[in-house]
Amino acid sequence: MKSEKNPEFFSILVKTDKISKLCSEIRYHGQHVVFDDKKQSFKYSPVLSLHSLRLVPNYFELSYKNTNYKMKAISQFNWGYSILLNSIKTVDDYLEVQFKSKYRSIIRRYVRRLEKCFDIEYKLFHRTINVEDYDFLMKSLHDMMVKRFQQRKEEHKNMDEWEKIVKTTYKLILDGSASLFVIYNGKQPIEISLNYHFDKILFSTISSYDIDYSKFGLGHVEIYKQLEWCLKNGYILFEMGVGGMDYKRRWSNNIYNYEHRIVYQNIKGGNLLAMVEINKIKLKEYLKSKKLNTLRDRFFGILKKNDTTSITPDFEISKIENFENNHQVEDLEQIDLRTTNFSFLKKYVNDFLYATETHTSQVKVYKVIQNDTFYINGKGKIQRITGLSLF
Repeated sequence: MKSEKNPEFFSILVKTDKISKLCSEIRYHGQHVVFDDKKQSFKYSPVLSLHSLRLVPNYFELSYKNTNYKMKAISQFNWGYSILLNSIKTVDDYLEVQFKSKYRSIIRRYVRRLEKCFDIEYKLFHRTINVEDYDFLMKSLHDMMVKRFQQRKEEHKNMDEWEKIVKTTYKLILDGSASLFVIYNGKQPIEISLNYHFDKILFSTISSYDIDYSKFGLGHVEIYKQLEWCLKNGYILFEMGVGGMDYKRRWSNNIYNYEHRIVYQNIKGGNLLAMVEINKIKLKEYLKSKKLNTLRDRFFGILKKNDTTSITPDFEISKIENFENNHQVEDLEQIDLRTTNFSFLKKYVNDFLYATETHTSQVKVYKVIQNDTFYINGKGKIQRITGLSLF
């Protein structure tokens, strides 16, 4: 007898037919999904007697096609975060219920200033996308992930399987099982979320943003705009999955526990194999509860940090009244941030836009010819940056 490897539940629910072959129906938050009876179930066989499903949200009730199957649920030391929308009419209604006035103002400010400072467009590709757009967006998402996690001195958990994700997701988008949500500044994507879809659930599985726009809270803007889409399209659950990051806790009104479910054939061999697997999982969850996995991660994290040389930038940002009082006009040259040599200034310009509520078309950037001093000039306000090196 053999058991299968433990796949993450949402992934196999969307990417494979395993759950539809194993289950006759799924119930969650008042919803009822019945799987096609014509889909052949797993045969009653001692060769394949056990199915190990990890990270199953405890709000899922599964009924099995084969009446000879039994199920044991082991509570995992993992919490999931989601937004339940079945009694919500608008995003602003949800903000009123979920957040205090100060935090509501912060989220609305992010959206308002982003749209005021740039030519913003929101688009969700679901059931239709051409290959060129798909390839461009997936490469952009990958680049954002790399830069973001280099900044954090960490490695994204999906990098090892990225090529597989790229190969399989295009078809999933076309058949409605996945989507790409994109925030564009003009034609340039600055935030992308790869989502999975099941019934009335949208699961934001991988998302990242251009770190040059970090001042604008793009993660919050993404959730705000995707909730709008969910409400417009009859979805009742916005899933953010496992991991207790601060923004997830703030947004979530449906925090739940994950379960590792062992589904096995009710025969002597199946029961024995299941007991071995169940005890192994219980031990693993016990060790997690004692945070031994955290100590391990910290240990390897320290090794990585000790192997990394960090350089602290040495520069100064100051406000001035008029750069012509500091430099003659002929000492200055206007620069184009789209060129590679000056792309490192984008973050400082974007921070300036956010602080001054200026549209990007109203800003000019200058460099002092003799040295690496820069001026950001827009809407009657000027900022000087000194000490930045081109190399």
